[in-house]
Amino acid sequence: MAQIHKIFRLKWLILIITFPQLIFISCAHYGDWGKRISWKDIEFTEIPGVGEFPEAGAIILSDKGKMEIIGGDKIKLSIFERHRIIKILNSRGYQYANIVIPYDSESKVKQIQARTISADGEITVLDHKNIYDVSLYPNFIFYSDQRAKLFTMPAVENGSIIEYRYEIDISGLTFWHSWEFQEEVPTLLSRFTLVAPSEWEVKYQVYGIEMKPTIKKVPSGFKSTYIWEARDIPAFKSEFGMPPKKELTARLALAPIGIKTWQDIVQWYYKLSNPRLKAGKKIKELVHSLTDSVESKEEKLRLIYECVRDQIRYIAVSIGIGGYQPHPAEEVLLNKYGDCKDIATLLCSMAHEAGVDANEALISTHQNGRPDTSLPSFFHFNHVIAYCPSIGDSGVWMDASDKGCPYGELPWYDQGLPILIVDEKSKGKILTTPQISPESNRTNVDWRVKFTSNASAIIQGETVFCGPTAIELRNELYRSKPIKRKEWLELYLANRFPFAALDSFQFSGLNPLNDSLSVHYIFHTKSHAGTKGKEVVFNPGEILGFDLPNYFRSPSRSHPIQFRYGFTEKLNLEINLPDDWEWETSASSDSITSEFGQARFSFKGDCNKIILGVEFTLNGKQITPEQYTHFQNFLDSIKDKISRAIILEKKLKL
Repeated sequence: MAQIHKIFRLKWLILIITFPQLIFISCAHYGDWGKRISWKDIEFTEIPGVGEFPEAGAIILSDKGKMEIIGGDKIKLSIFERHRIIKILNSRGYQYANIVIPYDSESKVKQIQARTISADGEITVLDHKNIYDVSLYPNFIFYSDQRAKLFTMPAVENGSIIEYRYEIDISGLTFWHSWEFQEEVPTLLSRFTLVAPSEWEVKYQVYGIEMKPTIKKVPSGFKSTYIWEARDIPAFKSEFGMPPKKELTARLALAPIGIKTWQDIVQWYYKLSNPRLKAGKKIKELVHSLTDSVESKEEKLRLIYECVRDQIRYIAVSIGIGGYQPHPAEEVLLNKYGDCKDIATLLCSMAHEAGVDANEALISTHQNGRPDTSLPSFFHFNHVIAYCPSIGDSGVWMDASDKGCPYGELPWYDQGLPILIVDEKSKGKILTTPQISPESNRTNVDWRVKFTSNASAIIQGETVFCGPTAIELRNELYRSKPIKRKEWLELYLANRFPFAALDSFQFSGLNPLNDSLSVHYIFHTKSHAGTKGKEVVFNPGEILGFDLPNYFRSPSRSHPIQFRYGFTEKLNLEINLPDDWEWETSASSDSITSEFGQARFSFKGDCNKIILGVEFTLNGKQITPEQYTHFQNFLDSIKDKISRAIILEKKLKL
């Protein structure tokens, strides 16, 4: 799978939402922290346990957050407090005892306090020497000022309660923008409080739960209070193939103060990025060397795109304002690395130098969840790509940070999504990236099998990948050593034909990068390989690798099924037999059609040759829980037909 790249330094603001372990505030005085238990909303003797929640590993008893904005017409300082109390039921809940508090150079973590309370009320306080300060992203973000305070709770055992609280002072215009009410364990109380100047308009949306805030409005010059509170929230149930969790959980999203329209977002990012587009000497020299001999604007753009894609390494960079603002295009070219916003900036700068209009575009990738277009906020986005509106009928979309993506295509995680074009003349209009058709996202498998009298076989095969499937596989293979490509192919064949021994192979479409990725191969099987008694059994479903029904065996479903994309898989199988062999099968030519897709089967055979074809298309549309049983039946019907075996056997001598 292609690595997903981030545009904004969504800082610890967003990260805190991603870590369900991050937590806290308390009613006890600091001096009493290690001596007594005093909770306003919880009675210690009435706390539920395993009996009430037999499936849970822990129970979140209380989760409270408070954000206070200090300042008048501009945010000068924000103070965030959090307090969390969790009961650990068994070892599956121990993960909640490992605490991560993200922060950056513009914020300061203060007053960390943590304690564990045993089942009989004994209190063990966290020793501050066991709080560690580390880089938050030691692997993904190569350069970053994002750090974290880490600690693990002491004396944790089944039945104990962990409690911790902290404060973060945030300088400048940073604003706490979201809150999650639901996690993968039950939550008894979750409350978020916002204290902000009364003259500010607070824009928000609540998802996954019916809720309105309690609002205490005050005259101008004072601070209003907004409280969102939920109780008895069930554990979130994760399921295979569900949409991003962000789209399903009970949560609150707040628009940044002062942001009213999408045009506000465009202007904000334009002011950050436009000065960085200026082409310097190196960019001018490179663009002219690439494009001076080319007349077509589209050909110029293609050459520029391929140059940036192939020569600029993706390196995640997030230092200070660099978490939001791209580096100057000339600097990116000189360094030959950058993150997605840097790469998009260089691409647009080079296009402008060649006389081709191109703009940066903000997008939320599939894994990040679809943005709510009714709530303008730059926090929706996690990626930057480029758009040239003047080429073709509907323009050209480009993601040069995906190193396996051909010109004119997008990786699957950018497709069919709302996107915001950063253009000075833009009115903040939301566009939608193109979605490739299932027929264009195709895998074709062609096998020609020749058997000998002793049941050994030589197979000449070709597998052609097109669309997002090709992009993903290309990212996996194109920088691999030949031995690694060989190992990948051997595993691919072994999963489809028993005892396959690879003789030769050749890839095309890896380098130079083409629209499709093809692999040609020859392999053989030993005498009587893949036999059942005196028979040789062919299962077309195994050759095609059709295992989709195996992932949807649960009798019911809570969440929709969301595929990354629609796709088509096709098998053409030709089997040639020696004169002393015969075949038997129940396969026939027929088809299946449903609201989810279709499948077609073809079969013909004579004495010495069998030709079988299977084509399966999944349209990729979201499947609701109400449609789940019908979808299971659709997949099972295909599995039944695709599993109609072809049995080969040596003729009996008379």
